[in-house]
Amino acid sequence: MLLAAPGAGFEARAATGARSQAPATRDASATPAVADSRHYPSNELDVRPGIKVRVNPDYPERAARENVSGKAVVRLYIDVNGAVERVEVERAAPAGYGFEDAAASAFRSARFSPAMKGGKRVRAQMRIEVSFDAPTEKSKR
Repeated sequence: MLLAAPGAGFEARAATGARSQAPATRDASATPAVADSRHYPSNELDVRPGIKVRVNPDYPERAARENVSGKAVVRLYIDVNGAVERVEVERAAPAGYGFEDAAASAFRSARFSPAMKGGKRVRAQMRIEVSFDAPTEKSKR
């Protein structure tokens, strides 16, 4: 399963059901936050949120049973500390297999390094595409 944020430079390989830690590139926790309720899109940030805790969406049962691949696109709203405040599913295909629920559920527990703008931590939004690749016969054994 491949996770990618178009235009955000985010890419990770994931194994079903596991959580792992990725090293943080910098510690922005000592940087003050901007008192701003806006969630800045990636293209307006000086530093985009970086993944600290990778997520691995569970493969939906029905899709696995029927050997169906799919995709889901989610928009994440990230607070000044890198926690996900809200997940919105923009689309998923094919419909009815649970790809949207699996992606949304997994990203609720993701953690990011704070986004930065003008030397301050800010809220951010990111759009991420999650690809669910049906298991091959070799990986089922």
